[in-house]
Amino acid sequence: MREITDGATQFDRSSDLGVKEFRSLGGGVTTWAPPTQPRRLSLSWESMQLDDAYHLDRLARRVDGPGPIAVVDPGSDNWLSGSLGSGRISLADYSEWVADPTIILPPAPLDYDVMRISLQATTGNRRIMFRRPDGSGYPVTPGMRVAWWVPGMIGVLNDLRIYTYPSAKATGGGGSFGAGPANVDRPFIFTIPEGVTHIVPVIWFGKTFANLPVSGAYLRQVRPEDSTARAVTRQAFNAGVQAGTAPVTAYTAGTGVTLSVSAGKGMLVSTGVAGSALSFGGAKTYAVSPGEIVSLTHAVPGAVTSVLVWTDSDGATVDQSRDTLIGRAPEGAAYVWPKVEIGAVATATAVGTASLEITSGPDVPPGEGTRSYSVTGYSVSPVPGRVRDRDVSLELVEVTE
Repeated sequence: MREITDGATQFDRSSDLGVKEFRSLGGGVTTWAPPTQPRRLSLSWESMQLDDAYHLDRLARRVDGPGPIAVVDPGSDNWLSGSLGSGRISLADYSEWVADPTIILPPAPLDYDVMRISLQATTGNRRIMFRRPDGSGYPVTPGMRVAWWVPGMIGVLNDLRIYTYPSAKATGGGGSFGAGPANVDRPFIFTIPEGVTHIVPVIWFGKTFANLPVSGAYLRQVRPEDSTARAVTRQAFNAGVQAGTAPVTAYTAGTGVTLSVSAGKGMLVSTGVAGSALSFGGAKTYAVSPGEIVSLTHAVPGAVTSVLVWTDSDGATVDQSRDTLIGRAPEGAAYVWPKVEIGAVATATAVGTASLEITSGPDVPPGEGTRSYSVTGYSVSPVPGRVRDRDVSLELVEVTE
């Protein structure tokens, strides 16, 4: 793959929506849109350098083979597909999400549904690889700098990694480069080494969770803002709740649970009957915004399972994330109400320490994909008075792989 030195003087990168319009006898209109919208590229250069012109001429006339060809679009904000970039399932298929067996994927995926995953073990490989629809990696050139980030997953990630390969279909023999646990709050910026033609971005998980919606991600050539972008994590519990020294008013006792105070610490006893639970705060104590990821840790005695209850601005329940310490605030959520369901605790025992971290990241640009292209139009003409310079125009369209 070759980088074209001169910038195009005309560059149109619109998607072909392919929408068809139908009008009924009664005058009503319905529309039909295909599930994929191939992008069309229209580029023109004035006085292109001769070596670049020769390269495009070979591609357009298919001198080296019938194609298709790979194109790294400098105008793309996100190389990932629309499904990978948005965290949604495309065409009832999640083959682009190449997950280790430890990752539990939806048993019956639905088209355009939110991708939800579960992880119940922190041993073994805990990865998801983001591949192109045909299973290959993303084309790159040595020396290119790329940025890879999943800002909305900070609370569960252990690492951001990029696997490198010497060919499009290679699945082994490449390198592995990572950001490390301390740096997942920012884009992983990586310079492509020599001998690498394709890369695959990878996320590694470090915490268990259940039915967690996957957030948006992006992979692209580095932009200036990638160097300074950061996700923000805040601690929602006050110092007393964190240390386990808060007054009992910081908690809400459910059925079967009795709270008391000893040496300034909140204590609890539980009968273990159905509904026995301890809640942190109330239905409108800890504010969240939709899309934020919430991570709860605690040392509540007799804990059986944890529940994150999402409530609206009136304190009414919007949804629940059950059997997990980590969840993502759904649409309509204004607060999170953490609860711990408890078994039998016969003697008064300290509530214990706890933490509630809420992480928010910047919005992710829509995934545009990096499908292969076919050249459908080409023109070249010498520049008057400068026969070694060329005015070149090229038309390309994304093709099914």
